Amino acid sequence: MDLGKRIASRLQAATFDRIAGVGEDNAAVNQPRIKHSILELAELSLSEGDSVVVIGAGPSLHRRDSLVRLRKSGYAGTIVAVDGALGSCLRAGVVPHVVVSVDPHRERIVRWFGDPAMTAAPTDDYFRRQEMDPAQAKDEVATNRALVALVDAHGPQMRAAVATSAAPAVVARCESAGIAMYWWNPMYDDYDTPESVSRRLHQANGLPCLNGGGNVGTAAWVMAHAVLGKRRVALLGIDFSYPPGTPYTRTQYYPELREMLGDAYEQAYVKTDNPFGETWMCDPAYWWFRGVFLEMAREADCRTVNCTEGGILFGDPIEMATIEEFVHG
Repeated sequence: MDLGKRIASRLQAATFDRIAGVGEDNAAVNQPRIKHSILELAELSLSEGDSVVVIGAGPSLHRRDSLVRLRKSGYAGTIVAVDGALGSCLRAGVVPHVVVSVDPHRERIVRWFGDPAMTAAPTDDYFRRQEMDPAQAKDEVATNRALVALVDAHGPQMRAAVATSAAPAVVARCESAGIAMYWWNPMYDDYDTPESVSRRLHQANGLPCLNGGGNVGTAAWVMAHAVLGKRRVALLGIDFSYPPGTPYTRTQYYPELREMLGDAYEQAYVKTDNPFGETWMCDPAYWWFRGVFLEMAREADCRTVNCTEGGILFGDPIEMATIEEFVHG
């Protein structure tokens, strides 16, 4: 096994150890609030047509001005966004039909919905360091305050596809903003093993278990075609990588890789030339996410069209197009 595979395996094991216990604890707290399954989303008339645009929080979203272009295109189909892209969407005048949230972190993730309790910038530099929402890096307090108002204003227009792993603070925030919640269990592990966390959760709450490919972007794509039944799926901001010139220190798994490899951490990063004439960089976890996505896409009953104009998600069976070509094609 090469270095990248060994590191990816270690990161996956560490991630499972970190999230499985917290996710299961969150599920127990959330249980009394569970009223609707994600299967009920398919019964709603969100929009006309068989197409959907899935919006991730990757850097191409801002580099390509994708959200403004989507709004100007006049697209009238369904929009599914990950929680980390919600602020960017609303500031651009794009209101998602469905917002997907999975991560169980009890303090961070509520920020994607605007945290009414936040009065000062936290010592945690997660939002200042990451590429998901550049507005957060400029003024966290002011950005959060504005996002609270936007989510409150548009909450009743949106639905949240919330994993049972979601932090109770996220659930409370959706309730306060009037966002209807539809629930599902993450597929943590092999359902058929005797000690399966996924099996235990399903037996406790009866909700479907969904294989989200290990990340919220892939989970949103699965939601779009497997739950909503859409057959033409466009991707925006699903990059699984970082654009040219990104410092290692501003990547998702830098702290873990530095701790794992010391001064040799740079060896873990993969640089890939994409079809847009750029060389993007990813860490082993993102490279693994890419491989999983491609494998799942080959089995999916839908066309997947990458409209990011960036990142490293290319190859069979992914089609490439601009968002305008997808909308008007």
